[in-house]
Amino acid sequence: MNTEHIGYRVGLCLAGALLLGGCGDDLAPAWEIRAFRLFGAKIENLTRAAPPMTDPGVTEAAPGDVVRLTLSYVDPAPSPRDLSVTWVICPQAVVMGTTFGCAGGGLRVLSGAAVEYEVPRIDYAVDASNRPRIQAIALACAGGTVALDPGSMQPSCRGEGSASWVMTRSILVRTEETLPPNHNPAFTEVLFIRSGLTSEGAVPLAADAPLRVPRCTTDPCPEHTIELRVAAGSRETQQTLDLQGNRVMAQERLQFGFFVDKGTIDSAFRVDSSVMPDGPVRNRWTAPTAPGTARFFFTAQDTRGGFDVIERSIIVE
Repeated sequence: MNTEHIGYRVGLCLAGALLLGGCGDDLAPAWEIRAFRLFGAKIENLTRAAPPMTDPGVTEAAPGDVVRLTLSYVDPAPSPRDLSVTWVICPQAVVMGTTFGCAGGGLRVLSGAAVEYEVPRIDYAVDASNRPRIQAIALACAGGTVALDPGSMQPSCRGEGSASWVMTRSILVRTEETLPPNHNPAFTEVLFIRSGLTSEGAVPLAADAPLRVPRCTTDPCPEHTIELRVAAGSRETQQTLDLQGNRVMAQERLQFGFFVDKGTIDSAFRVDSSVMPDGPVRNRWTAPTAPGTARFFFTAQDTRGGFDVIERSIIVE
C-alpha cells in the first residue's frame, strides 16, 4: 500500500505513539541517547520570511501561507541508515480519549524529513484556548519503511534492524492579526564550566573545535556545568490566563532539553522559572569512565510551536 493510503489510515484514527511500537527505550533515562529518536521539528513560515514581509522564524501561519517543517533527529547506529518519514497533516483534528482523528477534509500526506505545506482555507478545529490549530504527525522509520500491518491495519516500521519514532507538532493558525506572531527561539552559545570553576571560567563549546575533558577516574566523579544561551527576544511576550482566568500579557517560559550519548546528565529538561525568567539555564554533566567522543543535543521550545536545536561534542580522554 502506498504512502498516501497509509497516511489516510493514520488520519482516521491515530493512537498516539503506539502505532510504531513506542518512542524508544522506556527504561533509558530521558536524557540518554541510546537509539534512534526525534527531538522535535522546527516550523518556519516561508511566506512571512519572503519580501515584502521579511519576518523570518515565524511559527504561526495564516490561511494561504506556506510553512516548512524540519525534523530534528539522531541515529547512533554504527552504520548510517536511510530515514523514511511520512507526515500526516490534519487541519480538523478531533480528540477522542487517548486518540485523535481527522474530521472533515483537508488531510494531507507528505514525505521527507523536511516538507512544505500550504495552510488551507477551511473551518479549523480549535484547541482548549479556542485557537485554530493544525496537527502534524511525523511517522519516522530509520533503516526501513512505514507500512500497514496486514493484521491490525495500523502503520508499522518494516525492515530488519529498523527503528521508529512518532511525533506530533501543532501549527497555530492566524485567522486574525490582533497579536504579534510567535517566533522560534534561537540558540547563540553553549558554555562549559569545568568542575571546581565558577562562571568566570566558562568556555564556549564550539561546533568545529570540541573541548577535551578527562574521563572520570574518581568516586564520586567530578560534575561539570553546561550553560545554554539564547538570542535576545527568544522569550517573547504572549497572551495567557492568570490564576483568575483573566487574559494577561506575560513573558513566555522556554523549556530546554539536554541529551547526550556518553556520561550522565542531572535532568533531561530545564524550564524557565519565575525566579530566573531570563536564565541562566544550566545543567550538570558527569564524564564517563571510558574515553570517547560525547555527542550532545540541546533543544529549546515554547508553547506556541517555537523550537530550536544545537549539537555539540566533547572529547573524553
